[in-house]
Amino acid sequence: MNRKAFELALTGDGFENVGLKEMEPNCHNDAHAHDFDVRAMVVEGDITLTVDGKKRKYSPGDIIEMERGCMHIEDVGDQGMKFVVGRRA
Repeated sequence: MNRKAFELALTGDGFENVGLKEMEPNCHNDAHAHDFDVRAMVVEGDITLTVDGKKRKYSPGDIIEMERGCMHIEDVGDQGMKFVVGRRA
C-alpha cells in the first residue's frame, strides 16, 4: 500500500491527526501505553516493538496496529524512522 492510500484508509476508518512523523535514531521509549488506538505505516527506517515480552521489528511498508491501553516498548533502529500515523479515540 502506498502512503496516500494508507492515509485515505486511516481517515476512512475514523483515525485523526493523520500525518508523517519522525523518531530519532536509536530512540528508546520505556514501557508505556496510549489512551487511543494507533495505526501506522513505516516509511523509512525501522522500529522494534516489544509487547507481552515478544519483540517484532517493523520496516518500510509494514503496518503497526495497536489498541489503546496496550503496554509496549519502542526501540528505533540506527537510521531513525519516518512513519505515517493516525490515532482514534
